[in-house]
Parts: sequence; C-alpha cells; structure tokens
Amino acid sequence: MRSLRFSAFAVACAGAAAVVVAGSTLASAHSRCQEVDATISDKVVTVGCPPPSAACVVGTVRGKNNFNADTVFVLGSRGTAPPTAPTYRPVSGNITYTFKDGSTLSALETAIGNVDTTEGTSGIGHAGGTQEFTGGTGRYEGATGYTYLSQHWEVDHFVTDIHGKVCRAR
Repeated sequence: MRSLRFSAFAVACAGAAAVVVAGSTLASAHSRCQEVDATISDKVVTVGCPPPSAACVVGTVRGKNNFNADTVFVLGSRGTAPPTAPTYRPVSGNITYTFKDGSTLSALETAIGNVDTTEGTSGIGHAGGTQEFTGGTGRYEGATGYTYLSQHWEVDHFVTDIHGKVCRAR
C-alpha cells in the first residue's frame, strides 16, 4: 500500500513538473508575441513606390502597444469577380511596415471587397481579408503572425482596421 501511495505521489509530482515546464515554455513563447490592434490610413500614390511599381498605397498605422509605423502596400495581383458576387474582386500584395527605429515588418495581404475609389465617393464599399507576417528586419527579423483586416473607403483614402498578433523570432 505504501509503495502504491509513493508511486501515485511520484506520478503526480512528475505531472506537475511537466505542467510547470510546459507553462514556462508557453510563457516564454507568448512573451515573444504582441497583440496587434491598429488602424491603417493610406492612399494610392504614383510617387515614392518601390521599383518597378508604378503605383502603390502609402500611409501610416497607429495602434496599441506602440504599433506605429509608415506603411507601403504594393499590389501583386487582382483577380476577377466571382459570378455569385459580381461587384467583389480579390486582391493580393505585400505590405511593409517601417517603424521609427528602422525595423521593418513584412506581410502578404489578401482580401476581397467592393471598394469604390471613384473621386468624391465617401464610405462606398468595404473589404475583408488577412495579413500573414513573413519576416522583417531589426526587432522583427524572422517575425511570424497574422492580422484580420476590415477596410472601407473615405473620400480619398482607405481606412483599414487590423487585429491579430505578431511573434518575434527571438
């Protein structure tokens, strides 16, 4: 009987140690991650785009946890509207965040929407999609993560709310 109790105690201690170790690993992995809750305000421009882009979307992001940066989105592709949603078009491209300290964060952005950027329209159309972080430089070297995005058009610029998380490699 005594050895049965001792065995049960040993198993319980080993399980508790495993939980502590697993909890420590999760905590240290979690401390590398930062919640992203921010708003991007940007507009289509034809000057200051990375070559060979003739046009891009340039702006700023402001958010919680000091997630503040300049942004550049370069369109990679634009698809055709699906027959069941003829006013919606899929788009995909790369967005780069450049922070005050010079660090950059890159993401593949993919969305579908019916945004109408015709001059003078206000709040017409919206889009939804994701950003998948694919790396960066400085403090974001090797970063991973994602955001979900929701976007609408405001007279002459896009307003995009993003929510997700970014995890640094170290």
